[in-house]
This record gives sequence, C-alpha cells and structure tokens, in this order.
Amino acid sequence: MELKTHEVAKELGMAPRTVRKWVQKYEIPCRKNDYGHYVYDEEALARLETLKASGEVAGAMDVAFDTDIKEVQVENMSAQNEDGKALEHRLETLTERVCRTERLVQQKADEVVSYQLLQQRKEIEELTKKVDRLEKILDQMQTPVKKTEPPLIFDQPPQQKRRNVFRSIFGL
Repeated sequence: MELKTHEVAKELGMAPRTVRKWVQKYEIPCRKNDYGHYVYDEEALARLETLKASGEVAGAMDVAFDTDIKEVQVENMSAQNEDGKALEHRLETLTERVCRTERLVQQKADEVVSYQLLQQRKEIEELTKKVDRLEKILDQMQTPVKKTEPPLIFDQPPQQKRRNVFRSIFGL
C-alpha cells in the first residue's frame, strides 16, 4: 500500500506540510515517484503515527515554532535545492529527448528531400529524352522529301544513236 503526502496527512489528522517536515527532520524513509511526489509505505506511516503519539514530537513542535526566520528559510532553500535538482534532472532528460526527436525529424526531412530530388531528376531525364525524340522527328519532317518520280523525256539530253559497226565502215 502506497500513500501520497496528502493521504497520509488526512489519516493522521495533520497538515501535509507537517508530514513533510517530520519526514525530513526524523529521516523517515520514503521515496519519490516519477512526478516528484513523496510516496509512503506502511512502515513510514507507522513511524509517523508513533511520532505523533509520543510527547517528544509535541516538544519538538514547540521548538519548531520558536525557530528563527533564517532557519526556516534555510530549510526551505534546502528543500528547494533538492526539488530543484530533481527538476533540473528531469529538464535535462526532456531536453535530450527533444533534441533527439528534432534530429530524427531533421533526418527524415532530409531523406524526403533527397527522394524528391531523385524523382525530379528521373522526370527531367525522361522529359529530355522525349524532347530529343521530338526534335529528331521534327528534323525529319523539315528535310525536303526527294521526289522519286521517273524523269521526263524532255528533261534529258538527247542520246546519240548508236551506229552499227558495219554502217559506220560503209558510210551509211
């Protein structure tokens, strides 16, 4: 069974601050949970009950009320230092986690950007190939088509008639 400070104070019929002071003054073993709250077990509760029942606590309470303001400030400062150290440790832990998360997010963003760049490069290469093909087709269309029609008779120079060898000898 674990109880928090205010639950122990209700059970004992006293203020939670008094419970905390007794724990510090009489060094009653208790631990802190993840949120920095004191957690008391049955043994600590039993010790607090015995302290309340004993007359020694009543005398100590009178002395505690008579203490100087400076002593109270010193106690508050020591408690604040302990709480401050715990808070500082938690803050450092959270800061480290935030930094780690930021690094992961940055790494993911870099990966996404590099992937997008690769995709864009591929698209540019494909478009360049298409443009090259279109240029070739356009060049082919612009070159004049040679007519392969048979030549007309009038366009050719007249051919000399071949004379037979016998005719040329006899002069015909």
